Amino acid sequence: MICEVRFQTVDPARRAEYVKHYKQAIQDIKQAGCKGGQILCSESEPSAVLVLLEWETKEHHLRWRGTPPHQRFRAAVEGWQIKPSQGGYYVAESI
Repeated sequence: MICEVRFQTVDPARRAEYVKHYKQAIQDIKQAGCKGGQILCSESEPSAVLVLLEWETKEHHLRWRGTPPHQRFRAAVEGWQIKPSQGGYYVAESI
């Protein structure tokens, strides 16, 4: 399993709406090999959102990118972030 981690910045006044909208838009991802994930909202920084998605493999994520469901997802969440997200792939270890 590989984790895709995205650090996002959104308008604090719209963060709750963004999270609700994101959760609805991302549902097709499960058909592409995503096992699930979490959206974490910072208590100390109201504009900070972290998205953690668990993929079967990195290749599953890469195959999903550019597909019609991915394009619909991108169109649905486009414009909500106030700056481009950053992140990458991480290998998870239990502690």
